[in-house]
Formats: sequence, structure tokens, C-alpha cells
Amino acid sequence: MLLPHGVMFHHFHGGRHAPGQGSLSADGLHRLLDFLDPSRLLSAEEWLRHAMGGSLQPGMLCLTFDDGLKCQYDIAAPVLAERGLTAFFFVPSAVLEGGTLKLEIYRHVRHACFPSMETFYAAFEESLMRSPHASAAREALHDFSPTSYLPALHYYTDADRRFRFLRDRVLGQERYEEIMDRIVADCGPTGRVDLAALPALLWMSPDDVRNLRRQGHVIGLHSHSHPTDIAALALPQQEEEYRRNRDCLSSLLDEHIVSMSHPCNAYSPATLTILRSLGIRMGFRSMLEGGSTDPLELPRQDHAHVFAMMNAS
Repeated sequence: MLLPHGVMFHHFHGGRHAPGQGSLSADGLHRLLDFLDPSRLLSAEEWLRHAMGGSLQPGMLCLTFDDGLKCQYDIAAPVLAERGLTAFFFVPSAVLEGGTLKLEIYRHVRHACFPSMETFYAAFEESLMRSPHASAAREALHDFSPTSYLPALHYYTDADRRFRFLRDRVLGQERYEEIMDRIVADCGPTGRVDLAALPALLWMSPDDVRNLRRQGHVIGLHSHSHPTDIAALALPQQEEEYRRNRDCLSSLLDEHIVSMSHPCNAYSPATLTILRSLGIRMGFRSMLEGGSTDPLELPRQDHAHVFAMMNAS
């Protein structure tokens, strides 16, 4: 039987939120929740008590939402309220302090400015191969095998894996942002994006987060600025990411924050030590494989996996 685990959600579409790769509608979320066994689904507070008490049992489930996205508040939260369910919402703090996360801006531009992911991937590689990092990319791709990169993330296509390999293993955050910022400036074949309007469209406000907590949801850490590979940062930088995140959410909600999820599944034993030192007692990975009963490494299943099983049944 499966270890107790969370079901992980990110993007939703409907109303002013356009469809994108992997996004769900309210109806899709309803159907997915119907597919899950209600007897296995714990409230967020109940899951937290079991996790911190070491009493989670095989087959137990909970719902988790990463990245503090406005579409979650607008589309998913009303579905949960209708069903009397509560969930974990893991929120980066930069967006609550007036900042932005380039990761989400880049995703929005991919879907707003390019007719397909394939078109975007082609434009990304074309820009990369015109950059000073072209030779490093060609050398790295020479022996690259998509099937052996992120093999546990079954919902990724070969093109998804190739893109993430270039982003995370070849370029790193700074060089990746150089290339993406040029693409954002050009904004693809279909026109420009109003960057000034994006924060209100993409991310929850402080009041949204407070409202979720008042509705019984549990709010947890997801780092301050959501690096794509936080484990690659120096330990003082990792500590700063999570300390700022904790302090912001604690002040906003007037409570101790004790839960988190690992952005992009990136962490190391040293990261876990930092989290424990900050008072964090429960954390989620981003996949089932490699999960454990350690309360800071609890497994999750991406909703895309569940959706695929539902459609196959």
C-alpha cells in the first residue's frame, strides 16, 4: 500500500485565468476529488497532527497547493469550500512583499505569447544557441538522454525534460534568466504582455492568504523567492530564503509556521537541518518516489498522475 502522501496542485484555469500546460478547471478538480477515496482524505489540520505525532497511516491523503497562485484562490478554493475540504497552501513570501517570481512570469509568457509548448521550446533553444552559453549547451546535450533525466516525473514529456535539463543543469538561474528576459522583451510571435498587470493576476495578496487561513487551510513555507534549485545555494542563502519566508508568514498570520514544501523538489540533508532550526516540523517532497516517513520528506503525487489514472479507469 502507498505511503501516506499529499496530492500536489499548481495551476488552474477559468475566467480571467487562461489554460496552460497542466492546468485544471474547477470541473476537472471536482472530478479528480470524486475519484479520490473520501475516506482517505484528511483535513490539513488533521494531517498535520498525525504527521507531527508520527501517526500517519498507509493510504492517508491530503491536498496541497504550491506557489501562492491567484488561480488557486479564485478557482480551487471555492471548490474546496463547497466540499467542506481544507488543504495546505505553500506560499513564497516575495510576492506578498510586493515582489515577483520570474518563474511564474516566464510561464505566463510561454502560454500568452506562444501557440504551443513546442513553439516556445524551439524559441528558447534558438535564443540559447545565439548566446555565449551555446557551446556549453551543445556539449551537455551531446550525451543527454531524456528518459534518464527526472525519470520519476512521468508526466513530463521528453521536450519538458530537455528544457529542464538545460535550465537547471546547464545554465543555472542567472544565465537562464538572461535568456528568458530577452524572450519576455520580445514576447514571441503574438504580441506583448502587460508586465505591470501580472502580479494581481498571478499571485495571491496578503488578504487572500489570511482568508485561506480563516477558512481552515494551513499555510506553509515555499521559500522566499522560489529558486529552482535551492539546494545548490550556499547554506547561508538557503537559511535566508526560509527564514524570510517564515518571518513574513508568521507576521502575516500571527502564528508559528510549522509546515513547508520543497520548491522543485530541491533540498539536501543540510536543507533539512536548516528547516528544523527554524521550527519547521513537516515538509513535502514533489514526488512519490524517494519519499519516507521522515516528517520533512513526506511524498506527494502530482495531480497529473491522478488525472491520468482517473481517465484510464
